[in-house]
Amino acid sequence: MACTLAPNPGFRRRARTAGGMLIGMIGSWWKWRRNEVGRVSVMPARSIWIGALVLLVVAAVSMWVLMALYGGGSPQDKVRLEIIKLAGGIVVGTGGAAALLLAARRQRATELQLAQNERDLAQKERAADDARHDAAERRVTELYSSAAEQLGSDKAPVRLAALHALERLGQDNPGHRQTVVDLLCAYLRMPFTEPDEGDVEGRAEKYQEVQVRLTAQRLLTAHLRPLAQEDGKFWAGMDLDLTRAALVAWNMAGCSVRNALFDGTVFSGEASFEEAGFSGAASFREARFCGAVSFGGAQFDDVTQFGGAKFHGTASFRVAEFGDVVRFVEAEFHEPVSFAEGKFGSTASFRQAVFGSTVSFREARFRHAVAFGAAEFRDEATFAGAHFRGSASFGESRFQGIVSFRETEFHDAAWFDNAALGEPDFTDARIFAPDWVADQDWLRRLPGWRLTAAGDEEPDEQQRRWHRFERTEPATG
Repeated sequence: MACTLAPNPGFRRRARTAGGMLIGMIGSWWKWRRNEVGRVSVMPARSIWIGALVLLVVAAVSMWVLMALYGGGSPQDKVRLEIIKLAGGIVVGTGGAAALLLAARRQRATELQLAQNERDLAQKERAADDARHDAAERRVTELYSSAAEQLGSDKAPVRLAALHALERLGQDNPGHRQTVVDLLCAYLRMPFTEPDEGDVEGRAEKYQEVQVRLTAQRLLTAHLRPLAQEDGKFWAGMDLDLTRAALVAWNMAGCSVRNALFDGTVFSGEASFEEAGFSGAASFREARFCGAVSFGGAQFDDVTQFGGAKFHGTASFRVAEFGDVVRFVEAEFHEPVSFAEGKFGSTASFRQAVFGSTVSFREARFRHAVAFGAAEFRDEATFAGAHFRGSASFGESRFQGIVSFRETEFHDAAWFDNAALGEPDFTDARIFAPDWVADQDWLRRLPGWRLTAAGDEEPDEQQRRWHRFERTEPATG
């Protein structure tokens, strides 16, 4: 009985794989023959047809040989045929594994090439970014230099144009905003005197300079207000250096800055710092305020200096908050000043300060020690409702007018050594102190007043409790 070879799908797949390998070998041989090994070239179409023809010939010859040798159908032929099929499968499988290895190498080479392309592209993008950055920096430097040069012009319109150019430069380039602010501050620090009524020739020129300075101040403060953040015009974290500057009608209301230096600055006309915020140090040492000034609601988070400052107009620090040390040492107030409802978070010093007119610390809050040593109060002064959480020192101070401590609370020691108080009013005031304070005539510097324990409350661990001020003799007048 004749034995026929049944079609085998697996065998056909292996044959196609082997055919692919054969075609690849033919293509490699073709490259070698044309000395194209190592170069990228396209396999010619005839190589594919030749490979396919060779596969057909090999398949036909193999089928004919197998039919001739093992077509008898005997058991031995069947065994031999199965062995040949198994060996062929092994050979084809080995070829498939080799093909997979070649495919994996090809895939790895492709991925390496893609990675290299990405690195090259990233390097080109970085180079392009650097080039753009360098070009932008050169352009900014040129604009900055041009504007700085124009600020030195003797023509007011040219200086005005330079100011607006600087403002646009800072708005468009956030990294250069502090530089623009520094240049505007430097311009305002330039020497300047206000127009004199008698100087007819110089009045026009000085009037123009006033307009330029007002523009510089307006452009500067317009970008320091957090409310401008909605329009993207707020410049956060700026430092101001206006040391010994001449400022005209300065308006910094609602502005927020980091550090601010106004040492020796002259403020002509009214000045406003209402609800301004200083997150860093603020210094007004020896500043001169020629007109009224308001710091109402201002917030000082760091050390604040007003030492030697002179206030020739009214001054208001109502509801102002001082988070750190504040010093008004040797400050002079020639007109009424108010610190009503102010909050002093750390130590405060008004030593040797001169209050030439009325002064109010009504309901002020002092969380730490405060010193009014050798201060001079030439008119009415009131501390009514004030709270002194730390020690309060009024040693050697001079009160020439009425002074009121009505409803004042002292939570720590209060010193009035060598103070000239005249006829102070301590009505309803009280102090948290040990009993010995009253027993040892602690208030000998306050004639007409004494301390008595308030209620039947028990002393704390330090033997302190509340004592009220009581008048020992009728009030005069």
